[in-house]
Amino acid sequence: MRGSAFCALAVLVLAGCGDDGETQLIDGLFTEAEWDQVQSFVLSDGPPPNPTNRYADNEQVAAFGKKLFFEKRYSGPLTVESELGQVGETGKVGCITCHNPESYFSDSRPDNQTSMGAARTGRNAPSLVNVTYYEWGNWAGAHDTFWKQGANTPETKDNAAGNRLGFAHMLWDHYRDEYNELFDPDLDPALDPAHPDASRFPPEGKPKSSADAPDGPWEMMDPADQIIINTIMANVGKSFEAYERKLVSKNSPFDRYAQGDFSALTASAKRGLKLFIGKAACDACHTGSTFTDQKFHNTGVMQSRDPFDQGRYDDIPKAVNNTFNGASMYSDDPVAGAAKLEGVVQSDEVRGQFRTKSLRHLTATAPYMHDGSLATLEDVVRFYNDGGGTTGFPGTKSGLLVPLNLSSSEISDLVAFLEALTGEQVADEWRLPPTLPAPAH
Repeated sequence: MRGSAFCALAVLVLAGCGDDGETQLIDGLFTEAEWDQVQSFVLSDGPPPNPTNRYADNEQVAAFGKKLFFEKRYSGPLTVESELGQVGETGKVGCITCHNPESYFSDSRPDNQTSMGAARTGRNAPSLVNVTYYEWGNWAGAHDTFWKQGANTPETKDNAAGNRLGFAHMLWDHYRDEYNELFDPDLDPALDPAHPDASRFPPEGKPKSSADAPDGPWEMMDPADQIIINTIMANVGKSFEAYERKLVSKNSPFDRYAQGDFSALTASAKRGLKLFIGKAACDACHTGSTFTDQKFHNTGVMQSRDPFDQGRYDDIPKAVNNTFNGASMYSDDPVAGAAKLEGVVQSDEVRGQFRTKSLRHLTATAPYMHDGSLATLEDVVRFYNDGGGTTGFPGTKSGLLVPLNLSSSEISDLVAFLEALTGEQVADEWRLPPTLPAPAH
């Protein structure tokens, strides 16, 4: 990509010394070194491979995952009244509830500072477009792989509030043939409530929430049958990830500009790009093709939540200790999964840290920050211009956060550049609603 872009540029402008010995700037703004940095932001061809998911790039599995993404029939009872329905109603929540495909798979509902599923969640639902370019899932890295997230999501209490046994039975009722075509082994026939051994798989149940909680239907099951259900949920998670890997957006005005179309950005956005890699030093953390260093930082976001959201400190145990992480028996490469988790430990140093957010398609995914506390891009730029927050957050703010001393016009230019990072919508094949199956058996 970089070489081809420079070939195009050679026709437009030369970066070097003119006859008068003065350096000629690319598009009148950027030195060759700066332009090299600009080129590093161009989106690569595809998400990085995930060896722990053998189905990651399987088209049929992705299409199956798309159906499950739009599915709601497995979801449990609403625990608060909302636009979704009344308390106690079931089948009202799916992935699309908080990830609207027309809003770059983010939560575009009016009251979306933190999202509403079966209950009010603790964080703003992030966009899923280009999400599998991230090395860690969720705001603070609770998921070492995206299939791990998918395997857990159906039964999280504030999201879908379902459970793994109920999900497995839903698959039997509505997706049996499709699942069996894609995965080995087939769904266990005892999932049929009319089967002589149906008691092996209770209609509802998941692992209890703590060791001292009373045993439930899940704990009463034979361990071998628990593995059968967990394998199903791992395959469900891998289907979700295969689908999410299709949610890619490219060809933003910035991408076109970086590849030689100097008319793709406004003059203000070009000045904002110059600030981004210069005075504002945004690229200290927002690097690479998705504008993230893939690391976790404490930026001092003031929280209204009580108790505080501890960010990475809270999320590390959720990754390291989970049944479906990349090092588990359900991984397709547990050695690679274990290597990723090696050395990841909960410590005070990570308290209050959140992952550097990608900056793509920001115009479609307001509000901003993990708690949705900043309404506009100008609010975000002003927050960083002030050097981040000063009070009301856990842990210690990163030393990278210092006042930027940008003028009002420079803030406007930086916002203009950020607005130019929104690319094309996800392809219709993966964005538009599928036809979901009616009961087939």
